[in-house]
Amino acid sequence: MVRQRLRLTLHIIGSFLKYFALAYIVPLVTALYYGEKWYIYLYALLLTLGIGLILEFRFKTENVIERADGFTIVAFTWLFIPLLGILPYVFLGLGFLDAFFESMSGFTTTGATILNAVEDLPRSALLWRSLTQWLGGMGVIALFIAILPRLGVGGSQLFDREFPGPLPERLRPRFTSTARILWAIYVAFTAVEIALLRLLTTLPLFDSICISFSTLSTGGFTPTTASIGSYGDPLAEYIIMAFMFLAGISFIIHYRVLQRNWRAIKDDEFRLYLIILAVAISLLILSQGFNSYREGIFQALSIMTTTGFVTAGFGSWHSGARIVLLALMFIGACGGSTGGGIKVVRVLTLIKHTGVMMKRAISPKAVIPVKYNRKPLPEGIIRDIISFLFLYILVAVVASVALCFLGLNLETAISAVAATLGNVGPGLGGVGPGLNYAWLPGAAKAILIMCMWLGRLELFTVFMIFSPRFWKG
Repeated sequence: MVRQRLRLTLHIIGSFLKYFALAYIVPLVTALYYGEKWYIYLYALLLTLGIGLILEFRFKTENVIERADGFTIVAFTWLFIPLLGILPYVFLGLGFLDAFFESMSGFTTTGATILNAVEDLPRSALLWRSLTQWLGGMGVIALFIAILPRLGVGGSQLFDREFPGPLPERLRPRFTSTARILWAIYVAFTAVEIALLRLLTTLPLFDSICISFSTLSTGGFTPTTASIGSYGDPLAEYIIMAFMFLAGISFIIHYRVLQRNWRAIKDDEFRLYLIILAVAISLLILSQGFNSYREGIFQALSIMTTTGFVTAGFGSWHSGARIVLLALMFIGACGGSTGGGIKVVRVLTLIKHTGVMMKRAISPKAVIPVKYNRKPLPEGIIRDIISFLFLYILVAVVASVALCFLGLNLETAISAVAATLGNVGPGLGGVGPGLNYAWLPGAAKAILIMCMWLGRLELFTVFMIFSPRFWKG
């Protein structure tokens, strides 16, 4: 059983890597255009392609992807791709751990960086950083499902593991169709943002592309060390705010609105998303003063959608404002979006469940279901959400304690874990805006890499592969 599962996993991952290697064509062409070291991307392409072909044919199998296989394929794919994504960074002189941190941060759309001066990278590498986030935003496996119909029925097992939200929905009966629709909307939004930034603002085309890749993926990498604040263009900030807001909404809602199904905007999760943003923005403006309204709106959107762009040094803001931002790091965006965190839908379900439990305390015999969009939620989903929240908090506490023992102060440790587990990017304290993760000890970086991996796959997919019972089954 174990041997067959590993064989199938390595075979599928090899097939994925074979196609992933083509992504290096983008920075390769960019390097040729700007007269940079193009051969490093050629080496990366050939090495990735070679490893992919070896895995695909060495472990060739006709076995069908089953439910348990989905856990191993997705978990290990999200390790293999960031591991091979380090090649340009290594060729440019970064050490393995730093390169792996940067690559994992990119593909998981975290946006945390170990680079002291982003501008020191060649343009081709800057584009590669943003491209990794764009590919990771909607999901590399979802892309493979969209372009590889040979995955067949097994694609559903992979799709469920890469998009492990509590309320799974399809737009079409086939998962390949769903993946294609989601990617089509994603590409369209990206193209529109690039056009608006280039035509209406002072941003150059190259920067517009990089920033758009990082906005729709809620990633946060930019071609400048000082993030969006370095451009000083209010109109660019408003455009980016609009697309961060859209990226934080479930793409299923986008699809339904595009189909003129206006009832989609009455979704319970979407309404709570608006309420939380409105309250957070109000509190930030109240604490910082009305003159800072643009910074307050921008940072609330950036942190809640887990994008991580920065226009202000919020690390020195009022302690109340910092607590608000820390809370947003944990809450995160909507389910079905490219954002991270616990997700608004889980918060909403827990709020509704608490209300029902209070009613049952008064009327023990009453049958009162927890409803989402006026439909009762199965008890199994509610149990899954409670288990997820417990596990999320447990991981956050354990990782924070470990970082404190490695020498980080409490604020830095907690916010670093919140920022990486929630795939946000910048935290508070020693990893706040204007700072980075380069100074952390190697063990701390390894812990945060694990947090990024766990956060992107929402815990269960990764923890399953460490369960002895999973392999025995």
